[in-house]
Amino acid sequence: MSGTSSISVNTTSMSTEGFTSFSVDQSHPFYVHPSDSPGIQLTVLPFDGNDFVSWRKSMLISLSAKNKLAIITGRSPKPVPESPYYPYWERCNDMVIVWITNSLSRNIAMSVIGFNTAQEIWEDLNERFGQTNGSKYIQLQRELASTSQGSSDIATYFMKLRGLWD
Repeated sequence: MSGTSSISVNTTSMSTEGFTSFSVDQSHPFYVHPSDSPGIQLTVLPFDGNDFVSWRKSMLISLSAKNKLAIITGRSPKPVPESPYYPYWERCNDMVIVWITNSLSRNIAMSVIGFNTAQEIWEDLNERFGQTNGSKYIQLQRELASTSQGSSDIATYFMKLRGLWD
């Protein structure tokens, strides 16, 4: 399988059982730490269809911190079922699916529940909500052009501009 040749793997022979057990190293993207649980919410507020850019950035940071970006980007593709990596990928994929759906509003979560992989969910969300909206873009350009400091202090004015820009 491509992508796994340089990955650190721990294997131990268990002579009493007559088989070799297989485990992935803690630095492997398929490794799920004992403290990782399905109940973890990776973002402060669930994504409800508004401010996708902020939600996406928050999720990317959280998944990176948990070493799971490769699951949603496809850099660590789904192994074949016969691979010793498959059970680890399956568990990790399920955990990332739960983390993503926990960070979505109920309606949006229900719309992605039919996908089988975290990568498919991530791609669907990016396709649906990550597209630029032409009319929103024009509206924001007008707001930016008409914004003036007026009686606001510089910090308030800057924050308003930064919010529009973001």
